[in-house]
Amino acid sequence: MTYDEALEFIYSRRKFQKSSGHERIARLLELNGNPHKRLRFVHVAGTNGKGSVSTALSFILRSAGYKTGLFTSPYVLEFGERIQIDGNMIPKCAVAAITSMLREQILTMEKEGLYPTVFEVITALAMIHFDDMNCDVVVLEAGIGGKRDSTNVIGTPDLAVITSVSLDHTDVLGKTVEEIAKEKCGIIKGGCPVVSYPFENGGHPFTPQNPDAARIIKEECAARGSTLYLPDADEISLISCDLYGTQFYYEGMHIDSTACGNFQIANLATAVKAAQVLGKTSFMISETDIESGIIPFSIPGRFECVSREPLIFLDAGHNEGAIRELKQSLTEYSNDKKTVALCAFMKDKDYSHCLESLAPLCDEIGFTLADAQRGESPELLSQKAKDLCEKTFFSADIDEAFLRAKEKSGKDGILLVCGSFYLVSEIRNKYFAS
Repeated sequence: MTYDEALEFIYSRRKFQKSSGHERIARLLELNGNPHKRLRFVHVAGTNGKGSVSTALSFILRSAGYKTGLFTSPYVLEFGERIQIDGNMIPKCAVAAITSMLREQILTMEKEGLYPTVFEVITALAMIHFDDMNCDVVVLEAGIGGKRDSTNVIGTPDLAVITSVSLDHTDVLGKTVEEIAKEKCGIIKGGCPVVSYPFENGGHPFTPQNPDAARIIKEECAARGSTLYLPDADEISLISCDLYGTQFYYEGMHIDSTACGNFQIANLATAVKAAQVLGKTSFMISETDIESGIIPFSIPGRFECVSREPLIFLDAGHNEGAIRELKQSLTEYSNDKKTVALCAFMKDKDYSHCLESLAPLCDEIGFTLADAQRGESPELLSQKAKDLCEKTFFSADIDEAFLRAKEKSGKDGILLVCGSFYLVSEIRNKYFAS
């Protein structure tokens, strides 16, 4: 089996499957000797910020000398981003070899009436790779939810982290923030320590944890006998948050990252607090490890500045909470600059609220189609946006839409590409890949 054949097999599995607990992923891992039972984990769930917190924390653990696995989703540039060890993507030969082995097991399972989903297969692939490579610890980002997510097949982690919680995947996780928060808190087990995204912002330019989510997190921690740790926003002394990155002091440490966007202040503080807790409970992590680990942290497609003339940002946020954070960050740079947004949304997303938040900042909004099957019609989106923004345009062709948007923003304006990982991935790969 080649790498391309492996990916074709993985993505030919069912995308969604009615929940049966963890029966499918547990069986698949059992057939491979239960690799997850030989690993240690930091489990991360939430609606927004999971990728940023997970990546930042993995950098810190690496800095402390631990061989660190990182499992995140989705990817922006290539599949290997999802499964990394010490910043190195899983080799294509490993993807091919492990998937070849999994294929026979999966086909046997399907004859028995068990149909592993795409995400379950990728989860199994990651667990096998991390075990094969003898990782000291794995930072494991949940996919959708927490309690029923395939990553929750693991036992009690060394630490559970709950990032920012808001409405998303309401058809699966629940119709309210409280219901979604309860699902996310399903990763909290057996008295393991818990770190949450900050409940207060201390006057800093980021949105704190939703109050309803905060209440549920407190209740779930109490019910499980888990100690809850929160970043203290009053300990954050902001130095700068601009195109060159984010800098602040936190409890005497100088936190300096190339990641930009106001929301990264809270994400970085959450990662730092997680590292501090791990340093007290499970691992040897110093303040120097934290400071040096944060420096190289950046993450593609999260309010990523890919051009300064014209000023172009890529942001894959696609739910109300992510767009709210995006709006707050964009406000810092818009001033009197002409601002043009190029968006794509999936049909199953609540894009109406996203547009309501974003449109007031834009002089013009364009729409394109990022996924032929799941994507909403660009023409329909353009029509819906006319009441929110005076000028709109659309094109189903991504290249045409991007070049038009870039021309409209001009060299002195701002172009924001947002609303879909598919769109951000396409634009970044084609125009800004290094």
